[in-house]
Amino acid sequence: MKAVTGSMANIVKAMDKSMKSMDLEKMTMVMDQFEKQFEDLDVQSEYVEAAMSQSTTLSTPADQVDLLINQVADEHGLELAGKLGTVVPVAATPSPFQEQDELTERLNKLKQKS
Repeated sequence: MKAVTGSMANIVKAMDKSMKSMDLEKMTMVMDQFEKQFEDLDVQSEYVEAAMSQSTTLSTPADQVDLLINQVADEHGLELAGKLGTVVPVAATPSPFQEQDELTERLNKLKQKS
């Protein structure tokens, strides 16, 4: 994240210089660089979000959850027989960044830098 912040600071400085000189080519280069950096940040955010989502859903096994529910029900004298249906696991869908080769390559490059 520090690399992104530093890169954004450099882009802002370059944009300031190109605005002062009113050089259209430099402004276009800086804006392209900014857009690429913003896309990289978006890819990183999606990656982290997907990883967090998977880790939270997979961290607690279903049988432990069932045991806890039954334990609480027993402690409070509740009957659960037939009340809860069976849960059918849903297959994970691939995230959009995995389908896009260019963004996946950029993500791998960012991982190597960190």
